[in-house]
Amino acid sequence: MRRAVARQYHLQILRRALNRAVQLAVLGSVVGALLLPAAGAAGTSPAVSAWLPYWTASSSTDAVVRNSDVVSTASPFWYEAGTSSLVSYPGAGSSLQLSRLRGAGIRVIPTVTSRLSPSAMASLGSNTSARKRHVRMLLDLAARHRYAGLDLDYEHMALTTSESQARRTRAGFTALVRSVCAGLHAAARRCIVTVMPRTSDEFTVWRSKLMPAVYDYAALARSADRVRVMAYDQHAPNTGPGPIAGIRWVERIVRYAVTRAPLAKLDLGIPLYGRDWGGDSVRSLTYREASSLRYRTGARRLWDTASASPYFRYRSGGRLHEVWYSDAAASGARYALAKRYGLRGTAFWAPGSEAPRTWDRLRALRR
Repeated sequence: MRRAVARQYHLQILRRALNRAVQLAVLGSVVGALLLPAAGAAGTSPAVSAWLPYWTASSSTDAVVRNSDVVSTASPFWYEAGTSSLVSYPGAGSSLQLSRLRGAGIRVIPTVTSRLSPSAMASLGSNTSARKRHVRMLLDLAARHRYAGLDLDYEHMALTTSESQARRTRAGFTALVRSVCAGLHAAARRCIVTVMPRTSDEFTVWRSKLMPAVYDYAALARSADRVRVMAYDQHAPNTGPGPIAGIRWVERIVRYAVTRAPLAKLDLGIPLYGRDWGGDSVRSLTYREASSLRYRTGARRLWDTASASPYFRYRSGGRLHEVWYSDAAASGARYALAKRYGLRGTAFWAPGSEAPRTWDRLRALRR
């Protein structure tokens, strides 16, 4: 509001001081600049955060600690929330992992996942006493381990193809996030919400089984410090082969997100993994696994300019396989996109699976 008033005041001064020809030129420039999504943050380097899966805790921690000049926040996958119970994954709250991350100057904001169904989330949002129990459980967790905050990554609630159910779930999750974030903020802790990718306001079905509209970007951004958009899995096990996160598809996600949430609250999720499609089977690969497979089969690295993604093909057991993955060039292209739009941050899934030169590419882009 204050910016709008200040802008109006300066325009009034321009109108008085400039003749009509100059005035129109200046106003035209101003309007043109406002239409550019990253104009207000040109040159700003997005912060880098990373999710650390518990099943790769050691290698993921090694990667971010080695690159602590780049990574500012780590979110270990340590907990799963039920309605009023909390499950700890292996290594949750590890004193060694915490000590290494904190010693490297990296802020620790663990990720809390949840298997709550769409209907369970809708009920949780409308049941005040149940919601309070859930919130208290999370706030106690953050306080007990002195975490810098929590990252809420509730994905199972999107498993619906019913718009009416999705709307009820959306209302429930929004209410829950509002309460959790308020409690975290009262304790001087950060509140992050991780969401699935969206490209419009429509309640459309994604990958045949999900409805990402359960995440109200605008409402969540009003409560949270950060909204992390998982801009990946464009092609997944239940789709045909293709880029994990084609750059044009990612840009459509970003273009939508910036109309619903402030730039200062948006993080772009960037994948560091790949997939191998062969017949009816699909498996996930790290960069090292993809690279080793390519050399072993004698396949040639190809680059898809339209999606800014590397890929290759090979034959095994009479079947044609197609592998799409991420390398330093692909990761850099997506980080550069976040920078061009002026997003506050990026979030990588997941360190330890990246190409060796990825961090050097990010360092160069952050200058």
